[in-house]
Amino acid sequence: MKKTIIGTIYFIISLIFLLPFIGIVLKSLNFKMWEYVLQNNKTYLSLFTTFMVASIAMLINFLIGTPLASFMARENFKGKKIVELLIILPIIIPTLVSTMGLQFSFIKLGLIETVIGVGIVHSVTTMPYYVQSMKAGYMTLSKDYINLGKILGANTLQRFFKITLPIISPSFLVGMSLVIIVSFSQYLVTFIIGGGQVMTLPILMMPYLADGDMRNGTVYSIIYVLFTYFLVFLVGRLVKFIYRKSDKCR
Repeated sequence: MKKTIIGTIYFIISLIFLLPFIGIVLKSLNFKMWEYVLQNNKTYLSLFTTFMVASIAMLINFLIGTPLASFMARENFKGKKIVELLIILPIIIPTLVSTMGLQFSFIKLGLIETVIGVGIVHSVTTMPYYVQSMKAGYMTLSKDYINLGKILGANTLQRFFKITLPIISPSFLVGMSLVIIVSFSQYLVTFIIGGGQVMTLPILMMPYLADGDMRNGTVYSIIYVLFTYFLVFLVGRLVKFIYRKSDKCR
């Protein structure tokens, strides 16, 4: 009886989440719409730009967020609560306010209307998600493993890629997946910093949806979802590759 009730609840919840996507798929079942979108060079340019922006955001998160998460998980110091608040500040402060503040600095640095500039801003908005995810992973990591690596003569990079990352790989995968998903959803930030010149998929897709052109808009929506899953899948494969490689080295 309990299994039946739980199964029914799961089915209803799944249906609630799937119904909007099913509706989009049904509306996009038109060959001419797909032909128009797939023959449009802007589609491929936007996919490449979106990939580059997300890659920059992931790289910055990895280089800055990983040691920050490690430090916050392992160390206790005065003012730690303030630092934790600063980390999640991009989530608390309205995106428009923080972006407008960055815009003036980016104009001086020559980063406005550039892919690198948009990628840096995306890293700021996604950093809290990555750091919190990695912090949870580091809190489950025993220092004995790291100390053992030191005893065996492994340097910092070897200890990270052969010991730390394989152990906390679920947290790393969740963190990077959130970076991708949140980066893909940044329309306003991309529009302000990119100035309409950095053509990501949301920037290309939004006018169709805003003008009520649901035909092409639904096609771009499906491409958006599939491309997001594709990048998350690539990150997952990368994590598995690192894990298998570390296993061979043991």
